[in-house]
Amino acid sequence: MKKLDRYLLKELFVPFLIGTLSVLLMFQANQVIYILKTFTPQNVPMSAVFQMVIYKTPYWATMTLPVGTSLGASLAMSRLVRESELTAIRSAGAKILRVIAPIALFGVLLSVGHFVLGEKVMPNAEKAFNKLQSEVIQAAGLPTFNQNIGLKINNWYVNIGGVQRGSAGNLILSDIVLFERAQPKQVVITTAKKGSYDKGNWILTDTFVWVIQDQTLASAKAGKPMTIHQPIEISSLFGQNLPDEKSVEELKAAIERNKKAGMDTRYDEVQYHNRFAAPAACMVFALVSPIFAVWFARSGAFMGVLLSMILVLLYYNAYVICTEVIGRYGWTSPLVAAWLPNVLFVGLGLLAIRRLE
Repeated sequence: MKKLDRYLLKELFVPFLIGTLSVLLMFQANQVIYILKTFTPQNVPMSAVFQMVIYKTPYWATMTLPVGTSLGASLAMSRLVRESELTAIRSAGAKILRVIAPIALFGVLLSVGHFVLGEKVMPNAEKAFNKLQSEVIQAAGLPTFNQNIGLKINNWYVNIGGVQRGSAGNLILSDIVLFERAQPKQVVITTAKKGSYDKGNWILTDTFVWVIQDQTLASAKAGKPMTIHQPIEISSLFGQNLPDEKSVEELKAAIERNKKAGMDTRYDEVQYHNRFAAPAACMVFALVSPIFAVWFARSGAFMGVLLSMILVLLYYNAYVICTEVIGRYGWTSPLVAAWLPNVLFVGLGLLAIRRLE
């Protein structure tokens, strides 16, 4: 590693560290405020609050690493421009790309660390967080159920009136309706007042069966208890997509299972591709932030901070629009929705480099 590389990395490391830790602490403080506003403090011990914050920290860290990268790269390059060091470096024959190279390499290393954090640490931490949060919800007496859920189980299209978590980790179901097209021009409608789901097994009791043939009621009678075997993702029945609890392989397997159950998996597919796109944001900021810093550095000492904030806000707004709107509603493929913010920012960076050179 040459002196220029060591010098640039030293310049960006401190602002990167300060920016990352500052934003991380802000997220943690907001988490504490949210918990204390949502739950009654008398029912939730402070030890549980601190545990929830610690468990959530890996998730917040995956969001703050790109912010720290943008801040560190912008401030480092801004100082070089303001004090004419970049002019001296370029006078020696170095191109802008050569100056940015060590910063981009730092971004690549951060992208790898981001992926490892999201793949190895965050899923277990999110599982622990959601488990503790469920216990806190129960202790606070808040409801944990959902209503009118539709899905496909084997040959049946199913609507479930209500779902509640059981004490043994199973699900308690109520007001279930099953639709089946058993034969041509024949529809079988089965209702069940009660039911349960545990480890892939659906058990429905107190059933009644209607058989409709050619739009005419052929029979209506009480039925027998039904048992159906088809595993699903329990979290999907509570209106919560929890891809952060899963590794890439687990998330892929969950998407395939939920597709078989007839569930909408667009959001989970976006999150699957985002597991690779989000870490790449560190590399994107390491490339783009120094370029724009060169343009605006002479406008003031704090321009690096302002520039990094603007870039981060633009990126995360683009990220939310692409993943939560464009991807969720199927306006484009999940792969494109996840990677589109990175592609747009890299394109802007390449155009800026061309103008600088």
